[in-house]
Amino acid sequence: MPEGIHPEELEVKAQSGHKYAPIHIDRPFDNPFSTISGAYHTLEDYMRTTGLVHVKDEVIPCFETVGESMDVFMACR
Repeated sequence: MPEGIHPEELEVKAQSGHKYAPIHIDRPFDNPFSTISGAYHTLEDYMRTTGLVHVKDEVIPCFETVGESMDVFMACR
């Protein structure tokens, strides 16, 4: 979380380092319902093909950065 940002309605979670599989999306909001969900499907296919397993317990399972472009990260082992 950036310094000075304290969202009162959201729970901020922290964890120690963990392995994540990333994917980058240019212009995600040109067609967000297709582009963003497609990126998740592509990332899941990549993880399955390379033998990575999505981890959901005791880590932040996935997160996104948002701006003019977007990065999606899924926890894996």
